[in-house]
Amino acid sequence: MTKSLVRRASTALSPLVLLIATAVPAHARDASPPTSAATAINPQTAAAKAWNFAASDVPVDPNIVFGVLPNGMKYALLQNSTPKDSVVLRMRFDVGSFAEADDQRGLAHFLEHMAFNGSTNVPEGEMIKLLERKGLAFGADTNASTGFDETVYKLDLPNASDDLIDTGLMLMRETASELTIDPAAVDRERGIILSERRARDTYQLRNLIDQLDFQMQGMKVASRIPVGTEEVIKTAPAARLRDLYDRYYRPERATLVMVGDFDPAVVEAKIKARFGDWRGRGPAGPDPDIGTIDYRRAAAADDFIDPAIQDMVTIAAFKPWVEEADTKAKRARTLAEDVGEAIVSRRLAKIALREDSPILAGYFAEAGGWKVFDQVTFGAVAKEGAWKEALALIEQEQRRAIQHGFTQAEVDEQLANRRTAFKNAVAGVTTRRSDALADTLVAAAKGDFVFVRPETSQALFEATAPSLSAAAVTAAFRKRMNGLSAPLARVSAKKPIEGGTEAILAALRASTQVAVAAPTQAANAAFAYDNFGTPGKIVSDNRVEDLGIRRIRFANNVMLNIKKTDFQKETVYLSVRVDGGNLLATRDDPTRVALAGSMVLGGLEAHSVDDLRSILAGRTVSPNFGSGADFFGGTATSSPGDFALQAKLMAAFLTHPGYRADGLALIRRVLPQQYAANDATPAAVIGRDAGGILANDDPRSQTPPLEKLMTLDWTQLKPVVADSFAKGAIEIGVVGDIDEQAAIDAIAATFGALPERRAAFDPRADARVREYASDRSERTLIHKGPAEQAELRVYWPARDDSDLAEAMRLNLLVRVMQLKLTEELREKLGESYSPGAAASLSDEFPGYGHLFAASNVDHKDLATTRAAIFAIARELRDAPVDQDLLDRARKPLVEAMTKSRRENAYWLNYVAEATSQADRLDRSRKGIGEVEAATPADLQTLARRYLVDDKALVIKAVSDKAGK
Repeated sequence: MTKSLVRRASTALSPLVLLIATAVPAHARDASPPTSAATAINPQTAAAKAWNFAASDVPVDPNIVFGVLPNGMKYALLQNSTPKDSVVLRMRFDVGSFAEADDQRGLAHFLEHMAFNGSTNVPEGEMIKLLERKGLAFGADTNASTGFDETVYKLDLPNASDDLIDTGLMLMRETASELTIDPAAVDRERGIILSERRARDTYQLRNLIDQLDFQMQGMKVASRIPVGTEEVIKTAPAARLRDLYDRYYRPERATLVMVGDFDPAVVEAKIKARFGDWRGRGPAGPDPDIGTIDYRRAAAADDFIDPAIQDMVTIAAFKPWVEEADTKAKRARTLAEDVGEAIVSRRLAKIALREDSPILAGYFAEAGGWKVFDQVTFGAVAKEGAWKEALALIEQEQRRAIQHGFTQAEVDEQLANRRTAFKNAVAGVTTRRSDALADTLVAAAKGDFVFVRPETSQALFEATAPSLSAAAVTAAFRKRMNGLSAPLARVSAKKPIEGGTEAILAALRASTQVAVAAPTQAANAAFAYDNFGTPGKIVSDNRVEDLGIRRIRFANNVMLNIKKTDFQKETVYLSVRVDGGNLLATRDDPTRVALAGSMVLGGLEAHSVDDLRSILAGRTVSPNFGSGADFFGGTATSSPGDFALQAKLMAAFLTHPGYRADGLALIRRVLPQQYAANDATPAAVIGRDAGGILANDDPRSQTPPLEKLMTLDWTQLKPVVADSFAKGAIEIGVVGDIDEQAAIDAIAATFGALPERRAAFDPRADARVREYASDRSERTLIHKGPAEQAELRVYWPARDDSDLAEAMRLNLLVRVMQLKLTEELREKLGESYSPGAAASLSDEFPGYGHLFAASNVDHKDLATTRAAIFAIARELRDAPVDQDLLDRARKPLVEAMTKSRRENAYWLNYVAEATSQADRLDRSRKGIGEVEAATPADLQTLARRYLVDDKALVIKAVSDKAGK
């Protein structure tokens, strides 16, 4: 919804940053285009000026073709082959909700919708269909977003054919200058946008608006949330949309970015031919005046109360923005500042792990706002009711950092992390993802930073790092914090604060009177788990030749499956599965393994979680060990050089779990915050209750009472998991850029060295019994959001996924249903922004699964939505699917399946179980073929079998305020 605010942030981000941030602030630009003569004389100079890297001494990536057309439109092209044979298009317009007049609030976002609703050469309703016929899925491959200062249109082309590239460029040009903005089409779209606005009207958005209004007084930010006002969306005439479009959708405000498997010279010629004659209509709109911050404002406080909100405290301060080119000197200074800021976040994270801590998490963040202000924020998620203690804690940690600075050990830890990140980025330079590169180029279009290759970033880091002593980082941080405005303290809480904002200010003043001591720094220990015994011997070694999977069994029965890939250079995925998991829960004791999912917080016997963060600094290793439906363990991403250490860490969690009290205390602080939001929105209350309803009220599928979870203890978990941890079957999956022998050696020295395990996973047939709801009566769930918010879901019992052909056809069937729902509920009725349909076919519980259709709607539209869903089900039963509709569902699905085969994550799903579930490998071999072979008659047969009215179970979520 919203974008642009952040320059950079340290290891944790504030809620504000998470909700409305991108990499850099807006780039204020002259609306007048460069002259054609200047462009013709020296196009490279013109491009460097337009992209704002002419004045920088930081070398721009030489592989990118930067350009600017005579009309002022910028473009950037980069040939990249990850994923292979695909192209990513992004078109950014330098206009967002800031440009709206009072009677246009929400129309920048409305315009984004109209781009899909008719243009000179693409009739209303045809753009999405056109793209679907070419293999693009609406939402996944075709999307757009509107922020305060930009609107970005996105196309992810599944192949790099001339036809698709030409189509993508044609559609971007249609969006740029050819939208019809027909009044009747505008009226038809109002309901969809109102539905989107209704869905976004949550406690989080209300909290954000309150925060912006408090912190950024004097600016338009809080009054220009892009989703707009209900009155404007309902009543604004098409002429007001046309006004915004003509004044701001202009070549001098446009940037086209393309990254993918294409010849840049060929594509550049296409861009010049397609966009060269584009001219703006009428007078250009000015850069909007968005106001400014009162930097002399006195210290102030604000509170936001909502029963679902996280208890949070923040202290923010501002200073004026200083315009500065992206230079080597700036990057060196910024690195020193970043290290200091990251240390502050690291200190708060350490405090959050203390057993008696009043906070759950803490952070330092900074943001630059649209070339107006520079903001720093200290913040923390507080234990429920502990706002005063949390506020004092972050205030004192801020002063501690300023007064006493940092230690060299702290600096070295942060430098090690950054050095490894740069090293990994350089190693993976040839397999950078096109979408990530394109999005970074879109951000660079604002002109605030130079787009560089990873090698350049690494070289700049290494040139600066030796000078970053503790004293240097301390000095940079103090300078960074100098000259800030008075603090603005803010508390969000579930219950009213006694004394209100005056109490918050009083607590802040009282904290400032507390002296702060220099931090203590414990010496880092060496990792304690380096030897697991004699490496295991291989007793079985074979290959699945067509899939490139090697399967090994060690003498202790540990199974290892390896697939070497080149999709991501220097990246390795590791999966560990230990027999057991959530199947150990019982009807009588459904929470007996609930804590297993959070075992990492308990650390290891020799190391706490915080210890591990320091010990593992600079290594591409992460602690990850929890539980799944039928296993204990987890997945982690590492590098070839650190893979052996990652394997040792995972093995240590199996053999020496810590079960530490501080981890349990953190869990008990977190749970009340999570549960508070369980009934705040329609989706939340359905997420809480639907699983239990569908599983015939099986307590293992229900959300357990908070009171029960708060009584759980590590001592209760230990005996339940003991047998699995000591003797349960183990299967390891490894996928990525790693030498097979290196992977074998690492696993042989860890899991392969353990005492003998059981040879196979326990089928646990009794635990795998799940019954579908026998009571099909309609259920009404109550949420505590706005009165008009409602959600309707219709479930039909289906089957498990054991029959590949039927499973693939059911997935295709619900894709067809999704398209029909979108056409009926979104396009025709205008009742829902994002109706959906899906199949959930279990691979864990035999015979268990369902199909469902869902829609977030206005409470008053529940009946018509319900009728529409059942009517679509009836249509699918009564007649074969239209061939064009089937193709529009099938082609994006096939393209997505084909594309996913070039991803490590896809293969890890198969490799993780390639020995214990070898029969499932056929799904990789045959899945696409089954989708391609499906006929309209096949889908009608399935619809008649499953989409039966008297088998349907309807669940609706309505507000406790509805009808009042």
